[in-house]
Amino acid sequence: MSAVDRYKVRLAGTVLAAVLLSAGTGCAGPDHTIERAQIVGAWKADDGGRIEFTADGRFAMSGIHREAETFSFSDPPPAGERLAGAGTWELENQRFIELTYEKGGSFSHTETGSMGIAETGEKPVLYFSTDSDKEYGYEVRKVS
Repeated sequence: MSAVDRYKVRLAGTVLAAVLLSAGTGCAGPDHTIERAQIVGAWKADDGGRIEFTADGRFAMSGIHREAETFSFSDPPPAGERLAGAGTWELENQRFIELTYEKGGSFSHTETGSMGIAETGEKPVLYFSTDSDKEYGYEVRKVS
């Protein structure tokens, strides 16, 4: 698959994630929106995975389960491996965070992904939506 084809697949996946996250489940419930300033800071998963978002639109992560996010890896890391990397983030419609993972760390190529907002308020929760064992997937909670 060419680099252009991989980019088209990643772009289609990001657009699909945006549509699905925007549509929600169709159930009445709280509006899971968040402000950019609320995202800035450190976030941690129960298993120790971490992601830190900075105000300049950068992020760094470590210890995130490989299965927490779906990528179009051309050289996928082994199942069970923990991911580490960095890149840029952007808040889309206050409903999901678009991530661009840069080459380096666990990533042999630039990849894209997204996170949703599971809970807002004083103790917000973000999630990667690919873990079918949880309602919202692999969750991270704000710690600072």
